[in-house]
Amino acid sequence: MQQVNLHQQKLITVLIGIVGIIFLFLPWQKIQGGQSYMGFSIWGGIICGVAIVALIASCLVVGDRTKPFDKQGKMIAMICFGLMLLLTIIILATSGGTKQQALNQFYIVEIKTTTGIGVWLSLILELGGIAWVSGILNQLIQQKSFSSGPVPPSAPPPPPTPKA
Repeated sequence: MQQVNLHQQKLITVLIGIVGIIFLFLPWQKIQGGQSYMGFSIWGGIICGVAIVALIASCLVVGDRTKPFDKQGKMIAMICFGLMLLLTIIILATSGGTKQQALNQFYIVEIKTTTGIGVWLSLILELGGIAWVSGILNQLIQQKSFSSGPVPPSAPPPPPTPKA
């Protein structure tokens, strides 16, 4: 198998995008009768899919693949993650509750809808993607590795001085 020369930051971003595509096939909205809609059957999910494809393409096409994101590549990746996050929040806000649907001129039915697991997993993934591309996650990992080392022994405090 041929070795792919892709920087670690871009490789993990591509993997986040692939997992995001998998999450689009999970149920994003469940309806009272047991029916559910996956991400690709909702308008926001389709746009999220396009943003994921743009994210993966930006990692593989824009700039040097063997180096971390340059300013333009990081901006494109952040815009893609931000767009996906915005649409996921909109779907999250509009998918729960009861909705009225007209069957014909005389009957109106109330349908209870709930949010599916795909929306929640996508929300977590997109927040993690933004943290990864922006470097926040990398800083937290480095800070944790520095603070988890052994604590050097300190000298005991001096004894109290006697009062005369």
